[in-house]
Amino acid sequence: MKISAIEEYGLRCLLQLARTTDGDLLSAEALAEKEGLSVAYIEKILSQLRKAGLVKSVRGMYGGYQLSRAPEHIRIGELVRSVDGDFFSELCQHFSGNQDHCLHMNNCSIRPVWLMVARHIYRILDTLTLADLLREESTIESRLFREFPLPLQMTV
Repeated sequence: MKISAIEEYGLRCLLQLARTTDGDLLSAEALAEKEGLSVAYIEKILSQLRKAGLVKSVRGMYGGYQLSRAPEHIRIGELVRSVDGDFFSELCQHFSGNQDHCLHMNNCSIRPVWLMVARHIYRILDTLTLADLLREESTIESRLFREFPLPLQMTV
């Protein structure tokens, strides 16, 4: 699994908006400055977030963007699905080999592995909200290891 740039920066934009005072708007320019990205790229991201119903925009001189719902009502899994689709929904749909389709569609021992990985990833992403991500890193990490204990040592 690879987190796309649009997922990463989309989440960062949502977090910036979640940090604003109720009712305040952030312009694309302000978001671009806060995240060190171009205004054009931020506008592309915001357009996708707006279409997904995660942010709303207000036009005009004092316009900008704000969350469409409270941070505790926006799940991280929702963001991932909305900007890039379900990253495992097209499992086995696209095959890069020399054939038009996968030769192992009828009996594939790999497919259940990827599906189980997807289920676990979405189980975590669907548990976390924007409000959770506004907390300290150590708090989030403690919660994740408490709720999703791993028997393996992770190496960096």
